[in-house]
This record gives sequence, structure tokens and C-alpha cells, in this order.
Amino acid sequence: MSHDRFIIALLFVLVPGLVLNWNERPIPAFAGILVRLRHECDPANPEADYHWSQRTMPTERKREAIIEDCRKIGTSLLPDVRRQMTQEVDDEMRGMLTVIAAALGDEASIESAGRQMIWSDFPAVRISAAKTLRRLQDRRTFEWFLDAMDDGHFVVNGGCGTLREKFYPVRTIARLALRELIARHPDDRVMQGWSGPLEGMSPSETLEDLSRRMREAKMRELEALVEAEYRRLKEP
Repeated sequence: MSHDRFIIALLFVLVPGLVLNWNERPIPAFAGILVRLRHECDPANPEADYHWSQRTMPTERKREAIIEDCRKIGTSLLPDVRRQMTQEVDDEMRGMLTVIAAALGDEASIESAGRQMIWSDFPAVRISAAKTLRRLQDRRTFEWFLDAMDDGHFVVNGGCGTLREKFYPVRTIARLALRELIARHPDDRVMQGWSGPLEGMSPSETLEDLSRRMREAKMRELEALVEAEYRRLKEP
């Protein structure tokens, strides 16, 4: 009888421990994702070189593929992503994990991904964050995208001709995302106020340029109203 009690007691100790360890064990797919992501965040990786003259760097396309693979796995990946974020020492890796968490629907990571889009020291992280936040179509990202219109990162695009121009990836994504948010939320007066100015915005313009044009347009409207009222008062 005492032998049976010992076995029962042992089961009570071992089984919960095994269950806890099993729950904490990362799903196999995440290990492969971490390897791929760490390669793209490795400064020694020549494909992450931002001196090349093309609009999209190979590392950006590969990061998009990694994010898409994570989305296919779904929210079951979130516990592993959150756990890795807390212990990750590499800033670029942590930034990308934040973007992945937002892509998987983690509400708390949406604002963090917005900060990565604006303030990350790594252009590929800012671009990945911008693409992910654009997909989410969350109205809370509107102001983040406005701030992203001042992003200074550019690549030199020569295309097939001799004309070389600066191309601003984050600004371009932000401008598209803002237009989509405005179309998605026609009841939002703040968003709708930006609709006209954004339509006439050139690729080289920043948020400061856009704000100045809006102020100038408002001043012209006020001057026209004052002039119309002045003419009305002078009429016999």
C-alpha cells in the first residue's frame, strides 16, 4: 500500500511539471523563424546593405516573407514571440519581434510597432513596421503614419534610365496607408481634413511641407471670405 501511495505522490509532482514544461516549449516553427530573422538582422549579412541602388532591399522582402509565415501560423505563435521579446538583447531583433507581434494581432504591440516605425535606428525595421501597420488598417495608427511622413531614410533609384532620384520607402507606405485610412473612416472629421492635401502631395514633401500648405490654403480661404464680406458691405 505504501508503495502505491509513493507512486501516486510521484505522479502528482511529475505530471504538472511535465505539462508546464511542455507549455513553455516553443513550437518548432518558431525556432526556424528566429534563425531566419536573426540572419536578416545580422549586420554582416551583405543582402542587408543599404548602399545598393534599388527600391527594395532583399532583406526587406525576406522579412516580409517571415512576417507572412508567422501570420499563417497564427496567434498560437504569440506566446513564443512575447517570451523572446523579453529576453532578446539585440535591438533590431527585438524591433522585428514587436512588428511580428503586432502582425499577429497583439493589441499591446500596435503602439510599440508605431514607435518602431518612427524611431527605430534600423531602416528595415521601420519599413517592416510601416507595411505591417498599413495592413492592420487600425485608426489608432493614423497619427503614427502622419509622423512617418517625415522619415528621412531614402535609397537612390536609377531604374532603367540615367535619371537618379531619391526614393523614400517609409514615406511612400505612410502616404498610401493614410489615404486608405481616410477612405475606411469617412465619419472621422480629423482624417477627412487631411484628405485633400494628401491627394496633392508630391513624393518629396514632408509632413512639415504638408502642414504649411494646409495653413496657406486656410489663410487663402479666410482672405477670400473677408474680401467677399468687405464687398458686400460696400454695396449700396
